[in-house]
Amino acid sequence: MKYILKKLIIPALASRPLTTLASHFLGPHTPVFLVHQLVHDKKYGYGVTPDHLRNCLTYLVEHGHNFISLKEAILALKHGTSLPTKSVVFTMDDGYLEQMTITAPIFLEFECPVTFFVITDMLDQKLWPWDAKISWLINNSPKQRLTIDFDDETLSLDISGNDTKHHARYLLRNYIKETDSENIDHSLVQIAAAAGISIPESPPDLYKTANWDLARELEKKGVSFAPHSKTHRILSKMQATTARQEIEYSWKRLNEELNQPIAVFGYPTGRRFDFGPREISILKENNFLGAVSTIPGYLTPLKNADLELFSLPCFDLPESITDFIQYCTWIEHAKISLSLY
Repeated sequence: MKYILKKLIIPALASRPLTTLASHFLGPHTPVFLVHQLVHDKKYGYGVTPDHLRNCLTYLVEHGHNFISLKEAILALKHGTSLPTKSVVFTMDDGYLEQMTITAPIFLEFECPVTFFVITDMLDQKLWPWDAKISWLINNSPKQRLTIDFDDETLSLDISGNDTKHHARYLLRNYIKETDSENIDHSLVQIAAAAGISIPESPPDLYKTANWDLARELEKKGVSFAPHSKTHRILSKMQATTARQEIEYSWKRLNEELNQPIAVFGYPTGRRFDFGPREISILKENNFLGAVSTIPGYLTPLKNADLELFSLPCFDLPESITDFIQYCTWIEHAKISLSLY
């Protein structure tokens, strides 16, 4: 019942008269939406499908929203200039094959600028991400329950069904995020031992990685590329020299392989405590324009540009069109502004 009411109320609240009135009181605000790997079979995880992405972009076109690039938005913030009303920004993270062969072409189909934050070791064919390995282990383990003996804690996880597998993936990812980034490979070995299977050296079909040739083809068509680190490990959990290498090496590889990479960094996992003054200082030393976090929020006029440009907010692309309408109109901004959570 609650979902049905929301489905009826949100489009009405997003109507033109109310949007015009709300924008007058709330001021300018631009959402940045982040698209991860697409989901084709919900049993493997939660996420958006190609059809859902098309529906979201269609909604924006039909309701007069303006697609702008991340770089355009950041430069406007930096110089204090106004963006077109009802502007929307899109980004992608990681560097999976299907993101370049399926997701990026959808954005091109709608003539929607998109900035692709890539893990450079993925495009160098050196790795597939640790969080993807966790998903693969949970999805493919023959067991119904895992007992994982980490060095400092033992976790017992039910993986007997789709929902419990999702919960187990969530718990394990969060556990790894809180540990020393230098020990991720050791933790993965412990999870694999509990799962009773070995992690494939090459990524399985669901996690195939893209390559630089594909990136160059997309760049020619208008897709922008930016660094998302070298290996996708959390910077704040690293030694200073390793964190610097993650940032500088990824930027170096982009400049070696592409013509016009964007000097904007995408923090791995991107939570408020996954980066800090140390990382921001390294980015400034390397003349980055800014950096994007995963802290929910909108691009609004800056009060402290020197800091705020390096912790820009974004939203994961919502999985329902009703939630998407809420986030790309004034409604979610009003909730955040009024702290209605």
